[in-house]
Amino acid sequence: MMNTRFIMSVIALLLLAEGLAFALIPHPSVDQDMGTYDTLSSNLSEAACRECHSSGVPDTHHDLKATGKYQCANCHPVITNPDGSQTTTIVGDCMQCHNATFNNMTIRKPHHESQNAQDGHCSSCHGNIVDDYDDGHYIPVYNVSLVTPDPKYREINSATGEKLGGCESCHEQNNTLSPQVYSNINTHHNLGSVSGFNPSNISKCAKCHDLYSGQFGSGSIRYCERCHAIRSLHNIQYNFTGTNGQFGYGHIGAGDCNGCHASYMTAGAVPGMAPGTDVIVPVIYNIITGKVTEGMETILIIRGSNLVTTVDGVTHSSVVVLTDGLNPITLAPEAINSTEIVVRVPGLRKGDYGVYALKNGSVKSNRLPLVVVPVRKLI
Repeated sequence: MMNTRFIMSVIALLLLAEGLAFALIPHPSVDQDMGTYDTLSSNLSEAACRECHSSGVPDTHHDLKATGKYQCANCHPVITNPDGSQTTTIVGDCMQCHNATFNNMTIRKPHHESQNAQDGHCSSCHGNIVDDYDDGHYIPVYNVSLVTPDPKYREINSATGEKLGGCESCHEQNNTLSPQVYSNINTHHNLGSVSGFNPSNISKCAKCHDLYSGQFGSGSIRYCERCHAIRSLHNIQYNFTGTNGQFGYGHIGAGDCNGCHASYMTAGAVPGMAPGTDVIVPVIYNIITGKVTEGMETILIIRGSNLVTTVDGVTHSSVVVLTDGLNPITLAPEAINSTEIVVRVPGLRKGDYGVYALKNGSVKSNRLPLVVVPVRKLI
C-alpha cells in the first residue's frame, strides 16, 4: 500500500513538473520570412527588392517606352547644372521611385494593385501559405468559444509580456529587427487599395471586418480565416521534421496548444494533424540567375526552404512551374535538395513570368517574378 502511494506521488510530481516546464517555456516568435518579410514596403532596401526582382529590371522599365505612356526623360530627367552644362539623371535605386513621387510622377506600389490581389486571390503570389478569399475552403460556422484562438491574444503574462491564445503569440511586432516587423494591423492596413485606403473605399474593409452586425464581431477570427484558414495556417510550420514533438515550436507540434488556445486547452494535449501537413508548403526566397533572354535556354538556381521534405519515411519533392498568367510550364529539376533547386528553362517568349515550386501536384510556394527580355538588335 505504501509503495503504491509513493509511486502515485512520484507520478503526480512528474506531471506537475511537466506542466510547470510547459508553462515556463516562452513561445518563440515564428520565422518572419515565410515567403515575404513581415514588414512594410516603405522599410525595404534596394537589396531587399532585388531578392525577388532579380532579373530584367532595366529592360522591363525600358519596354514601357514602347507603350507610349513614358518617354526617356520621365525616368531620366535632364538637369541643367550651375555652369550651364546638362546631365542626365541615372536612378538605380527602385525605392527612390516606387516609394515616392519622382520627377512629378506618382509611382504606385504595385504589389497589391494587381487584379488577383484586388479579387482576394492571395495564393497567386503567396502560394498555399495563405488561402484565397473565395476558394471555398473550410471555415468553421459555429460560434467562437473559449478554445477558439483570438486574432490578438487571450492571456498575457504581466511580468514577461508573453501573449498566449492568439496570433500575437507568434506574430508580434518586433522593433529590434531590421527591417522592423510590424503588427498585423499595420501590415494589413498598408496593402494599398486592397485594404480600403488610398483611395478610400469602405467596401474593401468588409473582407476583414464585419461592418453590418453579422454573426461575429468585427475582430472575429472567422474573418481572419477567410485568408488564414485551418488548411494554410496549420501547414506553414517551419522545419517540421526538426521541431515536431518539441514544446513551443511551429503550429502543429506537440505542446503548441497554449500558443493558440492559452489555458483553455489541456496543456498536454496534442492537436491532430491538419490536412496536408505531410507535404509542408515550400518557400522560395530568391532566384540566382543572370539575364534571361527570349529564345535562349537558361539555368535557374532557386533558393528557399522545404523544397524537399521527408515525413514518416515518405519524401515529397518539388517541381518548378513557370507561368505567364495563362499557360503554366512544369519543369523537373536537374538537381534539388531542401534549400536549392537547379532547373533548365527552355527558350521562352519575352515577357513577365511567375516562378513557384509545386509539391505533390497541389501545394505551391510563394511566387517570384522572372523577366524574359527581348533580343536587342544592333542598328
